[in-house]
Amino acid sequence: MKIEIAKIISNGCGIGWADGETYFVPFTIGGEIIEPLDFIKEKNHKIVTDFRLEKASRFRREPFCRHYGSCGGCLFQHIAYTEQLRVKKEILEELFRQSGIRLDAEIEVFTTGEFGMRSRTKIFAENGRACYRSKKSQNLIPIDVCPILHPIFMDKIHEDVVNRSGDIQYEYSAATGDFMPGGKFVRKIVNGKTLKIYENSFFQPSEAAAELMSDKLSEILDEFRPKTAYDLFCGCGLFSATLVENGVRTSGVEIVENACRSFSENLGGRAKIIKMDAYKLNALKKVDLIVADPPRNGLGPKLSELVCRSTGSVVYIACEPPNFVRDLHVFMNNGFKIRKLFLFDIFPDTPHFETFAFLEL
Repeated sequence: MKIEIAKIISNGCGIGWADGETYFVPFTIGGEIIEPLDFIKEKNHKIVTDFRLEKASRFRREPFCRHYGSCGGCLFQHIAYTEQLRVKKEILEELFRQSGIRLDAEIEVFTTGEFGMRSRTKIFAENGRACYRSKKSQNLIPIDVCPILHPIFMDKIHEDVVNRSGDIQYEYSAATGDFMPGGKFVRKIVNGKTLKIYENSFFQPSEAAAELMSDKLSEILDEFRPKTAYDLFCGCGLFSATLVENGVRTSGVEIVENACRSFSENLGGRAKIIKMDAYKLNALKKVDLIVADPPRNGLGPKLSELVCRSTGSVVYIACEPPNFVRDLHVFMNNGFKIRKLFLFDIFPDTPHFETFAFLEL
């Protein structure tokens, strides 16, 4: 039996059909033809776990990491990077089509680059070795090198991990040299601004990613010029700092204690911090703009409705595109339209990406 891969879908697998069955095939590219050798049967599809490649795509390349295929971190290393960007844009467009949402804005794609950028990762320390988990498994894969991480960051992890055990959240700044755990915080530099990040405070995977997002927010502020704003799920204050620098009176909403501490020290009283879970908000004052960067769950229907009632302009940043598209129905039903839509590839060689949308009534 032969299966032609139609395209790559949002879980990172290629999809194809044969004999009335749907097959998900990881490590493939649209247009390739494979012969399945083994598979796992799920309720509505089969997941191919081993295959023979009968026809390769012209975009297929040799993976650059020796751990690729066993480590669960990357799924796209076999795809030329420019094609990865096209695939991710296609995945987002398909999510809109499936949801029946008409796009009024072109998706603009931006990247921070493919290699050596990430300065934030979770490592499992076992017997003095740094490990990642294999895909959809608790099996540990010892890692001697990860080309996606900043090389100095990787060296520091190897030096530190001999003294650790279990899951460790590591953080590094190429700009300041700060490393955590070890220090109580890491100082990150974003567009010349120093931001202090305490443990358990959320930050983007690299300073370059944070700069890219802040720059796009600044562009919107230059055009729109709001006077008041909320920053929901504000974390350490990355976007609040950009808002304040553009003369916007800002209130951040955050529940994580160390993130609130980071916010207070980074903003120095220039913005108000509201210490509560944004998901439990029942009311907000009317403001010119709401910036929201929620976790993977997205805003959800209740909070989306509250945001719609509280402003006429929204910047919605999302790391889980299906939940972002789900929430857009609430905004559309309340009269909002997408004015700008950016796709940020800050997770190269994986199916993941960040969306950044500017919505207006």
